[in-house]
Amino acid sequence: MSNLYESEIVGPFAALCGGGTDNDGSMESCISVAELAGGGYALGDTKPEGAGRQLRMSREEITSFAEAWLAENPRA
Repeated sequence: MSNLYESEIVGPFAALCGGGTDNDGSMESCISVAELAGGGYALGDTKPEGAGRQLRMSREEITSFAEAWLAENPRA
């Protein structure tokens, strides 16, 4: 797989708030997500102090992370 940090972002960022469970609209509980050319995702920090910061993950990495998190947080 290519370097995800060299991949171009395709499409707009979408905000995901509160893990989809407590969508109070607070930017403190949101992340932003956009698709990358060639596969993968750019996850952005929506807090003012995190502006411009991104974590990039493949589809497999983000799915594995989400499954592990949900296993540890069953009420989410």
